[in-house]
Amino acid sequence: MKRLSFLATLAVYLLALLGMLLLGGSKYDWMVDVDPNVSLKAVETSGNRDLVASLLLATALCAAAILAKLFESRRARIAALLLASLAVVLYVISRA
Repeated sequence: MKRLSFLATLAVYLLALLGMLLLGGSKYDWMVDVDPNVSLKAVETSGNRDLVASLLLATALCAAAILAKLFESRRARIAALLLASLAVVLYVISRA
């Protein structure tokens, strides 16, 4: 049962990371290629991408915490910390 919980939590974590990567960037990035004078900050967006990406980050961080709780060894907690750090780094990269 513990293995099934581990696999399910890991799947949730990986799906959250995949979602963050797919939501990276802006749908208006192509405009800079057409006209370099266009500022992407001037183009109004609804902010839904940011909201969903933030929720996916929270999901990935919760999954990493659950993984740390499932396996209470020092090695597993370090691995969970690395997974959480990876999620934060990917979030920051996808927002840039």
